[in-house]
Amino acid sequence: MSVSSRLHRPLAAVVLGAALLAPFHPTVSASAAPTAAHAAASTKPAGRATQATLTAYGDNDPDADTAGTIHLSGSLRWADGKVLGSKQHVELWGRTGTTWALVEKAVTDRHGDVELSVTPGVHTRYQLRYAGSHSSTLSSVAAPSTSPSVTVHAVAQVSLTTPTKVHRGETFVVTGRVTPAGAGRVVTLAGDGKTFTTLRTRVDGSFSGHVRLRMTTTLSVVLPDTTSLDGAVSGPHVVRVAS
Repeated sequence: MSVSSRLHRPLAAVVLGAALLAPFHPTVSASAAPTAAHAAASTKPAGRATQATLTAYGDNDPDADTAGTIHLSGSLRWADGKVLGSKQHVELWGRTGTTWALVEKAVTDRHGDVELSVTPGVHTRYQLRYAGSHSSTLSSVAAPSTSPSVTVHAVAQVSLTTPTKVHRGETFVVTGRVTPAGAGRVVTLAGDGKTFTTLRTRVDGSFSGHVRLRMTTTLSVVLPDTTSLDGAVSGPHVVRVAS
């Protein structure tokens, strides 16, 4: 063995020994290490509870005006009933089958109240939804809330047009319209306890038919209730029959 080899052996042993004595640090993956975002999420306040409400009103149950429009009144408060104190963005959602869909976006007044109007073509369930807020205008972080659902009935409107005077046995035309529009709705023309004919609506909701009378009669057209639409009766029309 050369002198050079003997001189390097102790140095190699020292280096190897130092390596064996060094503490072992296992590698931590980035996914396992807590992040600042995770830490913030774990300490993020849930927010102060809020309460959203929704009611319907009008001429029926719920009420609708002559155009079939249903008026909805919503409110947003803290869970203890106190006002939030500033305007908030809310959304009206509706459901006619199995899926909810956004109907309208709105803003409450500073008292937390909001007025909405809808004209459903079929019976519909509605909810007022609030996404919550971290706005500095609020005394606390506001948690999201959703109102109980309100079912409102689509109310049909039926019109009828007839002549005011006809001759006995004369065939004349009656016309009318059902709203909301739709094809294939069955209406019944009746008067003074007698059914004269049944008619079907066209796509635009209109209908027409032919009638003969032997005496003066008060006519009306009747649309029966269906599973998706409340029925209606037109105003009475007196048709005077002359000999």
